[in-house]
Amino acid sequence: MGLLVPPRAPSDELLDGNLAPEEAEESLADIEWIHRALGGRRIVRRHLVPLLLAVPSARPVLLDLGAGSGHVGRSLAGELARRGRELVTIDLDRQLLHARLSAKGRSLAADALRLPLPDRSVDVVSSTLFLHHFDDASVAALLRESSRVARFAVTALDLTRHRVPLAVNALLARFAYRSPVTRSDGRASVLQAWTIPELRAIAARALPGALVRPAGPFVQGLLWKRP
Repeated sequence: MGLLVPPRAPSDELLDGNLAPEEAEESLADIEWIHRALGGRRIVRRHLVPLLLAVPSARPVLLDLGAGSGHVGRSLAGELARRGRELVTIDLDRQLLHARLSAKGRSLAADALRLPLPDRSVDVVSSTLFLHHFDDASVAALLRESSRVARFAVTALDLTRHRVPLAVNALLARFAYRSPVTRSDGRASVLQAWTIPELRAIAARALPGALVRPAGPFVQGLLWKRP
């Protein structure tokens, strides 16, 4: 790795563990604020809205992996509603506490590596800031499992590992984050994020035809469409 790209350092993030409900909710609120304030919401809409509008269904179904509080799905549903389309979102998170913060009746507490859904049962499987939680073999398994349940496409957005977002996170941890969990997890997320070449190599083995490209400043996007 070059001087600007540190070695990958996998770790267990605190939000993935057993936190008190108020601690988890405070950190999830930080994540939603980051997404809104730093342009993540715009990147997600630019990456996903055209894809969802291209789904040949009057009511496309989106499965959001690692959905946390479900804010990504809510934002996308609002954007499609403004364009005259209804989006059905299913928010999946392994943590029951996180799933409970999503819309009632549209959330699942389940393992993303073993989706409790039939083959081709949703239109699009998506994730945001999720792939960095897994090692390479698990990312490959997640992509294969996502393609199993997706009728139309699989997509993912995540950080790229670099010292610039590491420095930005340090500033946010000092001046903006409310939660000590976010202060710890933000740094951990950057240090275990995949670079674009690394994710391309994993996707090439697990999901032939998938494209991995820059999607924003230090953000990468993966897209696979069913042939």
